[in-house]
Amino acid sequence: MKGSIVKVCEVCGGTFECGQYCCWCGQLAVTTEQMDWIEQAFDDCLCPSCLRKIVSGEIGPTAAIMKRT
Repeated sequence: MKGSIVKVCEVCGGTFECGQYCCWCGQLAVTTEQMDWIEQAFDDCLCPSCLRKIVSGEIGPTAAIMKRT
C-alpha cells in the first residue's frame, strides 16, 4: 500500500496518520529492546506522542527498569 492511512493509537486512543513504508516513525530512535516490547504489547502502530514517550523512557521497558531503581 502507498500513502498515509488514519490509525487509532492503542495506548491513548488518539487518531494519527501512518505513512506505512515512508512513515514518520522511521525518524525516531527506537531501540531494539523498545521495538521488541512494542511488538509484544500492541497489535498495531502507536501515535507520535506515545511513541516519543517510549523512546524517552517515560513508558515501556525502560520505564519499568527505572521504577525498580
